[in-house]
Amino acid sequence: MSSRTGASAFLAVVLSVVLAGCGTDGGTQPPAVSQSPSPATAAPAASEVAASVEPESAPVNPVEVLARNTRRAYAACGGCGGVLALSGVELQAAIDSLVAEHSKQAGPALTRKNAELALYGPAGATPKVAGDNVQGYDVLFYDASGKLVLGRQIKTFAGKPNQFPNRLRAAAPSMEYDGELLVQVAPGVDAAAAEGMMRSFWGNRSDARLAVYQNMWVAFRSPDGRPLGLWMPGARGMGVPG
Repeated sequence: MSSRTGASAFLAVVLSVVLAGCGTDGGTQPPAVSQSPSPATAAPAASEVAASVEPESAPVNPVEVLARNTRRAYAACGGCGGVLALSGVELQAAIDSLVAEHSKQAGPALTRKNAELALYGPAGATPKVAGDNVQGYDVLFYDASGKLVLGRQIKTFAGKPNQFPNRLRAAAPSMEYDGELLVQVAPGVDAAAAEGMMRSFWGNRSDARLAVYQNMWVAFRSPDGRPLGLWMPGARGMGVPG
């Protein structure tokens, strides 16, 4: 067994253990393991080059990074291990703010269900909505000491599947290539189509360019909040279908 094949098998085990119960209807979903497509030879985008030369936070081993990201994703997922720290008027105000912000932007409006799910975060952390006209994360989660423990950016996407890679690439720098990108897709888009958008992203980039995204994950949801897949843009072919 080659070292690359062994690493892929280990990553699959990590995903299946950490994200068990995070799929549709709370059932265990098998990890997706695919053959890596041939690396692309196109020149990387300037933002990707800039990010790639910045110091990387520990751990830097790809297997360790993926294990950490899947734990973070699970701990922050509404319907998985995440916690909704807001309630009552405070919760409704936060939902209203997210819906209003994403109704002003291009694309379909964010649903109230997905706005609520976006407010789920790690236990012990409180969400804060960034508000209108703020670049970067839409929801930031702070622990009791005031430390930022997670950032989540929200996008609604109803474009053509081949347009998604550029949307992901454009969103990543404002997230500092870290945390969750929650993507609400159009009605009728299923888990297979969401996975296809990720495969298009991976297929257009070499492993070196994908490494820039190692601290991010993408969570797809339908307009009614149904999970359609959780994927690691920095780990080719790795994730859990919806």
